[in-house]
Amino acid sequence: MSRPFYAMDEPDKKGVVLGNESLARGIFEAGIQVASGYPGTPSSEIMETLATIHKFFPNFDIEWSTNEAVGFQVALGASMCNARGFACMKHVGLNVASDAFMTASYAGAHGGFVVLSADDPNCYSSQNEQDNRIYGMHALCPVFEAINIQEAKDVIKYAFDFSEQFESLVMMRTTTRLNHARGDLTLGDIKKIEGRIFNFDKDRSRWTFLPSNARVQRVKQLERYEVLKEFSNKFPFTELNIQDGAKVGLISSGVPYSYVNDALLKLNMADDISTLKLGMVFPQPEELMLKLFENSERVVIVEELDPFLEDFAKKLAYENDVRIEIAGKKYFPRNGELNLNKVIAGLTGFLGIDNPFVDLPVKTEHLHKASPRPPVLCAGCSHRSTFYALRLMEEKLGVKAVYSSDIGCYTLGFYKPIEAIDTCICMGASIGMANGIAKLHDGTVFALIGDSTFFHTGVPGLINAVYNQNNVKVIILDNGTTAMTGAQPHPGTGVKITGEPGVKVPLESICKGAGIDDEHMWVVDSNELEQTTTAIEEAINTEGPCVIISRHLCTLLERKVKRDLKRIPVEIDQDKCNNCMICIKNFGCPAITLIDNREVRVVKEQCTGCGMCIEICPFDAIHSTE
Repeated sequence: MSRPFYAMDEPDKKGVVLGNESLARGIFEAGIQVASGYPGTPSSEIMETLATIHKFFPNFDIEWSTNEAVGFQVALGASMCNARGFACMKHVGLNVASDAFMTASYAGAHGGFVVLSADDPNCYSSQNEQDNRIYGMHALCPVFEAINIQEAKDVIKYAFDFSEQFESLVMMRTTTRLNHARGDLTLGDIKKIEGRIFNFDKDRSRWTFLPSNARVQRVKQLERYEVLKEFSNKFPFTELNIQDGAKVGLISSGVPYSYVNDALLKLNMADDISTLKLGMVFPQPEELMLKLFENSERVVIVEELDPFLEDFAKKLAYENDVRIEIAGKKYFPRNGELNLNKVIAGLTGFLGIDNPFVDLPVKTEHLHKASPRPPVLCAGCSHRSTFYALRLMEEKLGVKAVYSSDIGCYTLGFYKPIEAIDTCICMGASIGMANGIAKLHDGTVFALIGDSTFFHTGVPGLINAVYNQNNVKVIILDNGTTAMTGAQPHPGTGVKITGEPGVKVPLESICKGAGIDDEHMWVVDSNELEQTTTAIEEAINTEGPCVIISRHLCTLLERKVKRDLKRIPVEIDQDKCNNCMICIKNFGCPAITLIDNREVRVVKEQCTGCGMCIEICPFDAIHSTE
């Protein structure tokens, strides 16, 4: 394996990296000892990059944890042992870890402890776009942000030193635009943690949160918070730039600040507006903000999502009797991510000047408009086969089931032509919600959940169904990977993040341990239609909670694992095809298409040769090319 740039021990060497690779490099340079997390876009590549670095520098421990709560707790345990711990997750993952996060913030850190929250403005790959800066305020945990690729590495590296200096947890908040951007990076020195003993800090009063201890730790947390508030004015990645004669001030942080820089240059106003760029967005630097207020008649705050900085700035001005205009969300949207055009529009609106770029014509003759491409399950995806089997059973038995789904590739079953998803809230909720629906709904209730998600938070819902005898039919869509976030391993694969063998945890054993006996459990090959439909029919006709493990390896991995598996596409016999359109309107494989609205064809370059369409064609018009 060739050594990637981010895994080189060559300080001052320059290269181009992904934002997540830069963050991973900063974590490595900080002298990390334990890194843990759960995959979730846009954060997944951070842990994968650390795993690659681990191949060349195996002097730290790294794992994909079962879920974000466990990942947080693993890193916290490392910090308790005076080691540097890192926990990685996307923004909604912090919801899962929040129970531990809120209480651990009382005790703070022993060894440096950084938790990364990758927020997703505009919901590119998430069910919401929550602003996790508010979690920092809620837990009195300092929150750091970076404006570009280089600063991302430098800030998160510094965060570990900061954590140990102030004995505080640190949240590093990123957004999709930083995680998935590419940019220049200069490597730094790799910190070597030497002469440190990694043994558990047996401070029982600090780590054991009985009420008597928690009350004491709360006071210490508040004292630490006051120190952090003062230090925020000296934070090395915060910059106050007062322009002589400027009447307007601007506060921003993270990626929006990069847009601000570009907007001021385009508007030729870089020397006309004073700026406060925040590297620590919580606690906010009150002294620097007040200094900006003193030198401004009006202040605008440019931030994504919630008016987090804006609300604080207005409160600070009110408490100090500062009478200036402070605005933000009046000119910038509270949903979605910002971009240069939105920032220019917001700034010109706040300044009351014309936007010189709003009516500029855009040259499009050199652009080729891409055809609309709705999100679909991959060609050959076994989930599609399971959905089709469910549809057949509905027609055969004359039932209209409720499908409580979860988060993963299979959630794409919401779209046409499958349309077999009725709910999707958060990881692991499919079985939990199905428990409630089954108590009231007069009909069959299915809970659809992926294998990785079942390990993540699905097990408690199944135990609940067994314990309370709720009539829920659970289908575990087992494709042997965490597919939606990039095919990461999980406990059911028996492979660790480093590629080394782990212990494989069978889904069947977990289900039996939860109380599902052999009469209430079926294990089928998703691509065996008769086998799958039979299992579904039997489950519908079996009273009480049931589990069907619908298993077939992800089609994108199948040929990597089975290297001798030859791809043999199918084709359509036009003499037998009568354009019934079942393969398109009901099954919906993207490898099957309609030419000129009259002839059904197979796109052989896309066809995986799974053969499912051969089974579903009522006229035997589809056959293998061999």
